[in-house]
Amino acid sequence: MSNNKVNYSQSILASLPSSAGLNIKSNNPFTAHPLPRLDSSEFHLRSIRAEDLSTWFNYLTLPQVMEHSSWQLKSPEDLQQFIQIQDWSQAQAQIKFAIVNSQDQLAGTIGFHTYSNLHLSAEIAYDLSPAFWGQGIISNACQALTKWAHQEIGLVRVQACVLDINLRSLQVLQRCDFEREGLLRQYKHIRGQARDYWMLSHIQSTNN
Repeated sequence: MSNNKVNYSQSILASLPSSAGLNIKSNNPFTAHPLPRLDSSEFHLRSIRAEDLSTWFNYLTLPQVMEHSSWQLKSPEDLQQFIQIQDWSQAQAQIKFAIVNSQDQLAGTIGFHTYSNLHLSAEIAYDLSPAFWGQGIISNACQALTKWAHQEIGLVRVQACVLDINLRSLQVLQRCDFEREGLLRQYKHIRGQARDYWMLSHIQSTNN
């Protein structure tokens, strides 16, 4: 495998047609720095590509994934935003990076949303195909990207919201030294039902 440090801004711009006509009002705060290496010889991070969307959609809509997530998808086209340049002056802007193996096979994604330049904070979110569960991949990626967000992007706070029944995700965050702050009752309506979420956070320190 060649250099794992990917220039995300170059790779995503190269994948867009020149006629895209996208209007950039505020630059992506996560594109100025190379992506971190993962503590694994088999997996690394890169930008999400159009050819990843079908694989991504297929595992996100598996029952064992859906029951622990807030995704509400009807087709791979619902994921198109993640291969487009977004306006980061808008609160709904978000970014995802692909977690791929040495064969460039998509295993999962990880990224940020709810970014605040004023408060130097963002929310981390991730998902993983069940075919790759139990290998420590998400813990590895979460730890690397959280450290990167503090040291390279300058975030003081990285937070995470996890559905209360998602014990796997809670364990990932606890392994990555996130602290549980409290239960957000009836926080989101997911597929017609109000659900409770745990709020966790990782705060920048001199040891990050």
